[in-house]
Amino acid sequence: MATMAWRSCLLSLALGYVSGLSCQETQFQDLGSAWQPWTLCWPALRYGGCEDRRQGVPARVPGTVLASMLESNFSNLDPYLATNLQQLPDIHQVGASYYTVRYRTRVPSASCHHLFRALLLRAASYTTRVWVNGAERGSVTGMFRRLKVAVPTEGFDLEIETSPPPHFGVNVSGQGGDHALAKDGPVAQFALGWDWIQATPDRNTGLWDKVELISSSSPQIEDLYVRTTLQRAREGQDDALLAVEAREAPCGLKWRVRHHSDPSLDVLGLLAAPGCRGSSATLRSARFWWPWQLGEPYMYEVEILSADEGNHTVLRQPFGIRHSEVYYEPRTNGPAFRINGMRIFLAGVNWITTDQMLRFSTDAERYENEVRLMRSAGANVIRVWGGGIAERPEFYQACDRLGMLVYQEFWMTGDNNGEQAGSFSWPLDHQVFLDNVEDTVLLLRGHPSLFWWGGGNELWPSERSPPIDISRAERRFVEVLDGSRPYIQTSSLLQQMQSYDPKNVTAALSVDDGPYGSQVPGEFFERNPYLRYQLYPNRTGLQPFPLSINPELGGPNFPTFAGLRRFIRTQEVPGRLGQPVPAEFAWHNFEAFVVNVSRTSGPGSLVDPIYDLWPGSPRSGMDQKTYADRASVVQYVQYRSLFEGYLRHQWSWYAGLLLWKGQSPWPSLRGFLYDWHLEKNSAHEGMGSALRHLDHVLVSLRPCARGAAQLYRVNRAVKEVSETEVVVTFFSLPKGEMLSRKLFHSSSLEPEGVALLGQLPWPRRAGALLLRMHHNGNVLEHLLSDPCNGDALLPGMDYRNLAPTPTRLEVVQGGTEANITNAGAWAALLVHPRLWSGTSEILPVWWSVDYFNLLPGESKRLVWSGPQGHVTLSGFNVPEPDEVLLV
Repeated sequence: MATMAWRSCLLSLALGYVSGLSCQETQFQDLGSAWQPWTLCWPALRYGGCEDRRQGVPARVPGTVLASMLESNFSNLDPYLATNLQQLPDIHQVGASYYTVRYRTRVPSASCHHLFRALLLRAASYTTRVWVNGAERGSVTGMFRRLKVAVPTEGFDLEIETSPPPHFGVNVSGQGGDHALAKDGPVAQFALGWDWIQATPDRNTGLWDKVELISSSSPQIEDLYVRTTLQRAREGQDDALLAVEAREAPCGLKWRVRHHSDPSLDVLGLLAAPGCRGSSATLRSARFWWPWQLGEPYMYEVEILSADEGNHTVLRQPFGIRHSEVYYEPRTNGPAFRINGMRIFLAGVNWITTDQMLRFSTDAERYENEVRLMRSAGANVIRVWGGGIAERPEFYQACDRLGMLVYQEFWMTGDNNGEQAGSFSWPLDHQVFLDNVEDTVLLLRGHPSLFWWGGGNELWPSERSPPIDISRAERRFVEVLDGSRPYIQTSSLLQQMQSYDPKNVTAALSVDDGPYGSQVPGEFFERNPYLRYQLYPNRTGLQPFPLSINPELGGPNFPTFAGLRRFIRTQEVPGRLGQPVPAEFAWHNFEAFVVNVSRTSGPGSLVDPIYDLWPGSPRSGMDQKTYADRASVVQYVQYRSLFEGYLRHQWSWYAGLLLWKGQSPWPSLRGFLYDWHLEKNSAHEGMGSALRHLDHVLVSLRPCARGAAQLYRVNRAVKEVSETEVVVTFFSLPKGEMLSRKLFHSSSLEPEGVALLGQLPWPRRAGALLLRMHHNGNVLEHLLSDPCNGDALLPGMDYRNLAPTPTRLEVVQGGTEANITNAGAWAALLVHPRLWSGTSEILPVWWSVDYFNLLPGESKRLVWSGPQGHVTLSGFNVPEPDEVLLV
């Protein structure tokens, strides 16, 4: 069942996945369809049976049943285009036998004289059985558990049968369809549909993760793990006590870790394994693994040495030294986190997975790109949500390299496990669930980026959800098998104020979450935005209730116009207040940008920022380009205000927040900073503008003092920041004329400090302005109207002066840099570059600057890290060349 973690990350022993390479003591061979042929057959006689080995269609390995069928049976139908997904047969219509298959291949004889050979399935779903030369050799149940079986060294016929979860459910609308899938436990619950995704027809059945052949000359070392304990030795020097263990290994093996600079400080010990006593050693002057904004994510390497006198290396594996801790923070009255003894303000995102059909589950490049996109938005933590999957080692390897913290939840959500729907007793088979939990802990525990484990999403009451035997076992697995990070039972207690104890930091991360819709921008600068208006029957007089870390809050999102045309075929747009919604938009889970202003403008007052805030705005007949351009401005302001509102009150009200969501595994129209094709939208820049610099200057949109907003400096660094000056300049729109300039002086600011710099009066009450703030050599820009103008429909988002004013941009390009000049008469807003190779767009692109603004006559130098291509530009008022919009 078990195997070595991080096999794909081994350094000098990382052998190729094809035959013909030089023999090594341990050799890993990828059995995926990229290296050898597989076929797929259906055991059910009505689909032809599997008796004749000549029958079958080409199979994609790794890949779900549906992934293979898309390439063979459905002629490469794009399931994400328009409403194509409706053409695929859902399991509740065709039955389990339609997606019950056998994967077949012929495995050649070993090319080296190894004594031991084993087949490893890193994950499959849901019930999996393995036959070798016609004899059944093993089985496994659940989506997140490995299966390992011994196989002969000579060539053999391999068959692997996968069948769907037995309670596959009906894909009715709502969170988790009819909720039946939760009965099966270790499975991705979003596969039955959610408010941001349609149901996955095969419920992710199949060989969705790696299939490997492992050959070795001696018994394998399985689930190698380095336990690290920080030791403060002397001022400015930190040591680490290291102990190395394996779930299975021969006795007598030694381990070694080389010092990062002094060979005399290398450390050596004995490898611990069942029945084998190990020994620990102290690494002097250790280098720690840090999240990317606080330091270097430094990785060591442990070497396992043979027991003979030669001491030759039999295995190498990377690891990081870091300490993770949750504690009670009295100032925020709730949980907060430390890493390596340093308190850290969490600003991050929720994550589902890379693809609805899990087609990138082993794709290291895709994971690297997505984690890097989150990092470029300023995120320092990713929450792997409990309705999704246990993320794969390739994801964690990317997070290790890029210094991204991870909060990994197990596979439960209150939407289906009792409080809101379903049953508290689910999953039905607790042992299967716990077997998957145990194996997941063993697989992932060695990654320093994994910051803490979670029992699930929005589970309550604590004594019933998860079921008590499951929650106790999860805690035990984390404490005994891992021992290096906390376990927190639930993300949120669903507003259950009476049962919430903010000092019990491992019971719940939060008492509530949200909001999930658009807000007046200034609302984010109030305590617990929007939530403070909710009337909870059991609030018990808590005013304001404690919300130290908000695990989910966000709002609507929209792609670029070009991004929309990649998957939407209709030319329609949603009407005012989202009604009517075109069928394709509804299928892709459209959410309108509607703001409820009834608390300030009377009951039932709804504002649609796409229609109501602009000059001469039509109530119908708007084209998609206009809709997308307006959405770009609206969501930029929304998401920047959201994060700056929380930063304004770091360590006084809050210890962190997590955006719902950072991305979506299919082309959804809600919850994403970049689309499925990896193109950033303006929400990404809004978040990045708030979080990119640890020493940051922001405009506080509430409260207003004598009709003026307030300017604050926020220090998220662990060191004091020096004295500085901030220059704020206002420019008119659309002409870009300078209206006013004001100088602010800032004294030095202590770590994690927040300081008021002064009042910031608006030079004009009506209409949006461009603000430029020069601070520490950085230029921070914002698009805002007067946040203190109570006459505006939405203070801070008044666009009555932004009539359609297209401007002309000139591009002078050479290699991987370009000079962009605004040759028009109007300011160019939220300019977004795009890169092309012929007629194919290159995504993602790591631009030096994105979604920037140019006044008339201004130029900006744009650089990117390969490849070369042709640059075009889009933006709020930047016409796009017609030829690049053709789909």
